[in-house]
Amino acid sequence: MRTLDTPPLPDDDRDTELESPPPAARRPIVLATVAGFVLGGCVLGLLWGLSGQRTGANVDAAAACAAFARVGRIPDTTDGVDAAQFIRMSDDAVHRVTGAMELAKAAATFDGNYQPLAKALDTVNKMVLSSRFDNREQQAAVVQVEQLCARG
Repeated sequence: MRTLDTPPLPDDDRDTELESPPPAARRPIVLATVAGFVLGGCVLGLLWGLSGQRTGANVDAAAACAAFARVGRIPDTTDGVDAAQFIRMSDDAVHRVTGAMELAKAAATFDGNYQPLAKALDTVNKMVLSSRFDNREQQAAVVQVEQLCARG
């Protein structure tokens, strides 16, 4: 019988052996599994992130249309009406047009389908900021915005 004070016997080499490494055949499988898990997680995260941006673009475009609808009537002096009879638009209406333009630009950044809305609202915004409502191309942009927003 062996006690703690006695040295190990020469034939008792079980305790001194090092454990052998796992067989090399398992290493590639383990590495492939870990790599697949990491790659799959990255792809899933990327898809999840991109899907949220498109949804955000839809929400931004809808908010742009809602802000534009709250502007009210935009004066039109293209038919020879004296421009002096129109007072500039109220500050809140001007801010809504600018806000609608910014929201449409944000939507167009993530989804190119909203580029026409952003361009048309940019044109309307320039007209409103200049208080010049006699330009036919700019007035056509007002109609275009209304049509694009009506489509949804």
